[in-house]
Amino acid sequence: MFGERHVLADLSTGQREPDDFDVGRLRTVDYLLDTRVLTYEPILSLLAVGTTSGLICVVGGPGVECSVQTPEGTPVKILQLAASTDKLLSVDDRDRLHIWDLKDLTKPPKSTRFDHAINAVVLSPSHTHVFLALQSGEIRTYDLLCLKKSPYVIPNLWDMYQTKIASSVDLSNIPVDIVVHPRDLNLMFIAFGAVYSLFQSSRNILRAYELVIPAGAPGGGGYHQSEVLTHRRPSVTSVAIHPAGHFFAVGYADGCVAFWAMEDEDQPLLVRTATDLDVNVINGEELEKFLQNGGSSNQEKGSNFPERQPIYRVAWCGFPNSSDPRGGATALVVLGGDRSDDPCRLTVHIMPAFDSTEPPATSGSKSGLHPSIRKAMRLSVIPLETTYYLASGPVYDFILFPKSNPHFSGCWDSVALLFLTVTSGSRMVEARQFPPPKSMSPLSGTNAQSSRKEDDVAHDLPATLEDMTLSGEPRPMHVPSNLCSGLGGVFYVQLLTLQRAMHDVLVGQQPMPCDTDLPIAGGSAWMDDKRLSELRLSRSHPRRILISCHHDSTVRFHDISPNLLISSSASPLQKNWPCPIHDLTINLSFVPLSSPPEVATVQVAPESLECVVLLKSGDLLVYQLNTVQANPPTETNDDKELVLLGNVDSGPGTKYHPFVMLPHSNVSLTCYALSDIGFIGVGYIDGSVAVIDLRGPSLLRPQSQKRQSNLLVRHQDAGPVVSLTWTVSAISIDAQLAVRLIAIHESGNTQIFKIIRDPKSSLYNFAQDVTKVEGLQNTLQGGSFVIDSQKGAPWRADRSRFAASLQTQDSNHDHCFWVTASTKGARCMLDISGERIAKVEWNCKKNKVGHVQVIERNNSRVLVAFNDKPEAMVYSLPYLEHLHTFSLAKVCDNVVSVDETGDFIGTRCHESGVLEQIVFGTLFKTRRVYDHPIVDLTSFHREIPPHPQPVSAGPPSLLGSWFRYGTPIMTGEQLDELLAGPDRPTPPPVLVQTSQNTTAGDGSGVVRIMENARNDVFNRLNNALAERGEMLGNLEQQIDSLQQGSKDMVAQAKRLATEQGARRWFGF
Repeated sequence: MFGERHVLADLSTGQREPDDFDVGRLRTVDYLLDTRVLTYEPILSLLAVGTTSGLICVVGGPGVECSVQTPEGTPVKILQLAASTDKLLSVDDRDRLHIWDLKDLTKPPKSTRFDHAINAVVLSPSHTHVFLALQSGEIRTYDLLCLKKSPYVIPNLWDMYQTKIASSVDLSNIPVDIVVHPRDLNLMFIAFGAVYSLFQSSRNILRAYELVIPAGAPGGGGYHQSEVLTHRRPSVTSVAIHPAGHFFAVGYADGCVAFWAMEDEDQPLLVRTATDLDVNVINGEELEKFLQNGGSSNQEKGSNFPERQPIYRVAWCGFPNSSDPRGGATALVVLGGDRSDDPCRLTVHIMPAFDSTEPPATSGSKSGLHPSIRKAMRLSVIPLETTYYLASGPVYDFILFPKSNPHFSGCWDSVALLFLTVTSGSRMVEARQFPPPKSMSPLSGTNAQSSRKEDDVAHDLPATLEDMTLSGEPRPMHVPSNLCSGLGGVFYVQLLTLQRAMHDVLVGQQPMPCDTDLPIAGGSAWMDDKRLSELRLSRSHPRRILISCHHDSTVRFHDISPNLLISSSASPLQKNWPCPIHDLTINLSFVPLSSPPEVATVQVAPESLECVVLLKSGDLLVYQLNTVQANPPTETNDDKELVLLGNVDSGPGTKYHPFVMLPHSNVSLTCYALSDIGFIGVGYIDGSVAVIDLRGPSLLRPQSQKRQSNLLVRHQDAGPVVSLTWTVSAISIDAQLAVRLIAIHESGNTQIFKIIRDPKSSLYNFAQDVTKVEGLQNTLQGGSFVIDSQKGAPWRADRSRFAASLQTQDSNHDHCFWVTASTKGARCMLDISGERIAKVEWNCKKNKVGHVQVIERNNSRVLVAFNDKPEAMVYSLPYLEHLHTFSLAKVCDNVVSVDETGDFIGTRCHESGVLEQIVFGTLFKTRRVYDHPIVDLTSFHREIPPHPQPVSAGPPSLLGSWFRYGTPIMTGEQLDELLAGPDRPTPPPVLVQTSQNTTAGDGSGVVRIMENARNDVFNRLNNALAERGEMLGNLEQQIDSLQQGSKDMVAQAKRLATEQGARRWFGF
């Protein structure tokens, strides 16, 4: 044996003891695949996500993420954030109200159960109460400061309304929606079945709005329904109020939207569907056709006409785009109302500004809505244009992202639209730019369009709707990483380790927030100050990138370098971990392919940073950074097997651009290997090998494997190529340092190809001589390593070794080890083609080995094999002695990617085919700080603006045109007093505390917090006593004043009686 004649260095001296390892989990990333409800609070700038598993996740700025669980894991039905009290509210499927304190989410929630099911919840940043609509028809109130039910109850208004009008119509008395007036806290809209009531806090029904579609009118279903000749009362589903507060939109179950003026409950301003106006008015011509056809239309004969969906939700958005107090152009967002065969989408109608003129003076006392104002209202609800937000599947719900104003139901000056869709049984969160780019011009103007003729608009509506094409689609916006699911879900991940210099080239400088990021910046997060010294050691660690492949044909990159976590209480985190690098995203849909792209594997060169994507179709795509080649070529000279992609768009603002593609052929591609010196090796199922030289680019093939009519001259012993390895080294029979490609076939037969340069043409090609050796059968992809025999350093085809091969011709080269691993065992050979040093079979034969890696720790190297038990089996180098076996059962379910430092990635897959968890583990956890940060959810808190005041329906000079204009408006404090009643207890003191583990803080900090709380309570008691003393003093003064007044009145009465008696005495 060679080992008997030569003493080989032991490369594993520093990893022979079990104590040299510390296997553990660093951190996990969990994807929310069952998102059910979303809410956003602009004052706190926090996004809350509720799931069907009862998990509630609150997401904020960099590193800010906290989760709570509903009791018993009951699914979340309703979710709200209260900025006035810093509370998180949730209603579960058992109709229990849970309230968490955002200052300390570790405390259990305050849970309350009501007598009936909760249908709707509404709160306002102007007060501290929440209204809850119950199944019984009552509206109950809850005090968020005192955390108790308030005595104020709104009775069932439907019963009151039926009694008032003596109606016998049997409609639902269950409230389906509740909305507070945007400019008057004293007014509230409550929807009951077919009636929408305007309610005053003094328990009075001011108005009731009921839509009745007369017989013969098309209604929402059109002239394609048997009920056309009957009166219809469609059920109410949702309501949205115009920002001016004078009219509102109501969605109905038949797919129509009605616009009502607040001062006119008798007749709506307009009733429309997605395609038609005035559907509550009889169309004589269409009705006659309907009757002539015997109660069926021409369009539905011979086919089932698609039904119109209900209006599930409406939202009316305002913008600061006008100096007029009534506002400028608005946007109405509609979910539903489309035909069943229409694409899945959201509809956004851009409405003109409400611009009514001052009505002429009228004689008499006639009251009500003036015709001129009514006409102006009608004009302002006919869209200027309509934009459709296409979705990946049926839209379940949506929320808007206002910049900073929480009023107007969270719909003021919105910059993003987030909607929840359902695709292939999995829920997906999508985000788009808002308002639509096509609508920016009308929304930025004032009232220029309001003078158009209504008749012209109505006449041209079908043509207008037909001609509406977007000049620019709403741009997708980036959602938080843990919301990637559905088509955006992850199905493949890989770990990439980079040196700091190359990391800086790939990632670039500190990324600035871009306009495609959601405006989520709430809270702050930092690592424990006690571990700051250990955390700073991560600056010297290699940088790491997480590569993920998604079902939407994108390859994305996330920075998971440990230095991102360096922070303290004085300097919070500045980036998320993982930190998405959006400008590196590769969108494969831009490449012209014969079929939708499905990613098989991805590789990135650690020095040249070229990215290779292998598709399941067999197409191989090569991407380069924009800094590599400013003008990529678009034509090749001779090679017809490659397709240059220099003229293919890669999307705006992306660093990676497509360079070249090796299309699939009749011979399937089985594996590939990427080098750092411009060569990409590819292996085929027929045993052939080719090399893509990116310098041309050109495709190189060995002389014995030249294609003839798309076929190959196949050797008898050739099998599929299963592993390719690039190296710059010598071999035992060739002492020249050269670029070599090691191709291992399924049978174990191995070919070593040498790449040489022609001195005349400076072109590279295969050398004629091919070295053949015997390898392992069924070698794993990525299971071939060439390392230095003295230090164990990997001998890759990188720039430094390539330069050395060009400069030296010395035959006295260093020796190397070639380590290969298969599903059954491993082998180590000297100088690749030399003698065998060692061979071993895996210690555990029952479990399949899927990944192997040569791991370095303190200048010591070992071979580690990961099986599916899961276990990590450690073997020495070069003699492959079994050293240790570590169980990974407490870390992850399976290992999918390993780097040379001993860090690895494990995953857990959902039944839908997307990942629901990524686990970052390591074999060396000692002094590695990946703890979850300490989070303060309330450190970012904008000032709550005053509640908007009522505005006139007419021009600013016109006063009193609104039926309550000029009446004193109830403030939030007054409403709290009314709802809480006279016996409201003193709210408990608010203890400011961050949501962290109790063990994270030091003792002095806890004592300081307790002392501050005690002092705060003492100060509150003193203030309360002082206020009580002052009130008693004032009361005493008032009593004394009243007593003195009574005495004066008695004295005056006696004096008057004496004067009257004297007058009678003298006979006056």
